[in-house]
Amino acid sequence: MPVDPVCGIEMDESLAVSYDYEDKKYFFCCNGCRRIFKKKPKKWAKKA
Repeated sequence: MPVDPVCGIEMDESLAVSYDYEDKKYFFCCNGCRRIFKKKPKKWAKKA
């Protein structure tokens, strides 16, 4: 199961919101976490 890199919530991939960054797909629990990731993707990608 994917884990949201922003808030750390584990979720079902079929319910998650996704975003592709540098040829990798990241999954988020909501659009809010995806927006936070998109503002500083390098910061959050390191934590993933």
